[in-house]
Amino acid sequence: MNLYYPGNIWLLLILIPLILSLFFWKRREKKRFSRFADSSFYSEYLNDRSQFLHYFKYILIILALAFIIFALLRPQWDYEEQEYSFNGLDIMVCLDVSKSMDAQDITPSRLLRAKMQIDSLLDNLKGDRIGIIAFAGVPTLECPLTDDYSCARLVLNSINTDTVVEYGTDIGAALALASRSFQSAGGSNILLLITDGEDLKGNAIIQAKRLSSQGVKIYVLGIGSEEGTFIRDEKTGQQAFTKLDTKTLQTIASIGKGKYFSVTPEQGKLDPILQNIYASESGRGRSRNFSILKDQYAIPAAIAIIILLVESLFLPRTRKRENV
Repeated sequence: MNLYYPGNIWLLLILIPLILSLFFWKRREKKRFSRFADSSFYSEYLNDRSQFLHYFKYILIILALAFIIFALLRPQWDYEEQEYSFNGLDIMVCLDVSKSMDAQDITPSRLLRAKMQIDSLLDNLKGDRIGIIAFAGVPTLECPLTDDYSCARLVLNSINTDTVVEYGTDIGAALALASRSFQSAGGSNILLLITDGEDLKGNAIIQAKRLSSQGVKIYVLGIGSEEGTFIRDEKTGQQAFTKLDTKTLQTIASIGKGKYFSVTPEQGKLDPILQNIYASESGRGRSRNFSILKDQYAIPAAIAIIILLVESLFLPRTRKRENV
């Protein structure tokens, strides 16, 4: 058994003085009687009163109050299945965490700006599920589709370019992993690809076509500048040039029947993407079964009412025998 409002248990303290008063009832009543009449008449006063019924009615009132307090604790026991239906999108975010995302042509860096955009996305979701795939040379499913946004945010904050399994950028492998992650999804499937577009493996277009054939819409957020910049490997000291590959990303978005957006030094809001998604996509109905404890407060409340009704039927009077 579970008590939904255990904090109300202190109300049971009210019963203590009521129960104690039963033991001092007769003494207190006799003392009060002596204020208005001689105590020698007290036995005559009790002739037409039933002490048993008097105490019985009082006990019934205390018992009814106990059941009312128990109902206020909202007891729960037994489990029942409840089905919740809701509409929502399934949004899988593929986030590029390759070394090129450390470039600072977008302040504070491409990756940090991308994470800021995803964090803003989490603040504006409306009951949708979100998942996160981090990819460089090898993609990893960091967060499966979930509506627990606080959990998704914790995962997002832990992602950086130092946690990659293999260096490089394989957008196609990330899209393939997203395809497998969507197989058990129940809503409208949206893929949000966030990258600078430098696909070193070159199979992103093939995987985008496969996702599109499965009904997945692909929205692309290109992050970086087309002018590009140099990044330096802190371990080897070597420098490499990196720039935003707009053409490839636009092609992926076109194949995926979505849209392409860019995060530039002048423009960095993810709001237009989310507004566009909500305007063009309608969440498919989903349902989920939950086992929950049944509320049973009605039972003690009903018992309390029955006890009070029974109490009202008794009058604390003795039956007088008629002399024949």
